[in-house]
Amino acid sequence: MGRSWYRRGVGYWLRRVVFSGSVLLTMALMFGLLLGVFGSTVDGLSGVWPLVLWIAMGALCVGAAIWGWTYSRRQVRAKLAEPSSPEATWKQHKAGQRQVGTGLSSPWRALVLLALPFMAPLFAWVLGMLCAATFVRELPSEVGARRAMAARS
Repeated sequence: MGRSWYRRGVGYWLRRVVFSGSVLLTMALMFGLLLGVFGSTVDGLSGVWPLVLWIAMGALCVGAAIWGWTYSRRQVRAKLAEPSSPEATWKQHKAGQRQVGTGLSSPWRALVLLALPFMAPLFAWVLGMLCAATFVRELPSEVGARRAMAARS
């Protein structure tokens, strides 16, 4: 967890803001890219269909972002009520690092490419989740570590 979390000084908040901001900026750029892909796909249609599809995509994205926000807030609330111990948090962190880089098999990659114009709601859901998990005063891992420190003293 580092050493600055219990003092919560300038360095702590600076690291937290920079990390959160870079993740949110990256996801927002990917979301914009996906909306651009959707737009290039839809704008080739004639008549009223592009407007209808843009309205539907907008509604799906807003709904997905709200759903992601509420889903993540419930998870954060549950983790704050019963925070894990520092040892359990470390094990979860290490297990998550091993799973990075597993990748998708070739058939899944093709499916993702075909679904690319319609993935904006998925990224809106992830953005909602990230915002809800990022904009909390205290992280669940910090609560667990504070309780463990209080129990040891």
